[in-house]
Amino acid sequence: MNVIEKYSDVEKVINKELVMVIAKSHTCYSCKTIANIMDDNMNHFDKIDKYNIYVDDIDQFRGEHLIFSVPTVLIFSEGKELLRQSRYFDYAKIDRLIEMFTN
Repeated sequence: MNVIEKYSDVEKVINKELVMVIAKSHTCYSCKTIANIMDDNMNHFDKIDKYNIYVDDIDQFRGEHLIFSVPTVLIFSEGKELLRQSRYFDYAKIDRLIEMFTN
């Protein structure tokens, strides 16, 4: 997964047709396994651009997108938030959403 390192890159990323952003923290151990679990369990995961963002490094993203806990998965389409899930993830729901937009 790509890592967003500067806030100026956030707008470019979320304005893509379909993109997943996983908000993480450097000290969160469960954050490190989320991408692997999604990759193993989701059929349509390879059809979407995926990015990690460390909220420790980019506080402005945390504030503007109301990230109160990590990990948080956000799916955007052309700048609009389609899905937000924090801590507990419904992998089937994420997979269905990606399938709906890619087919």
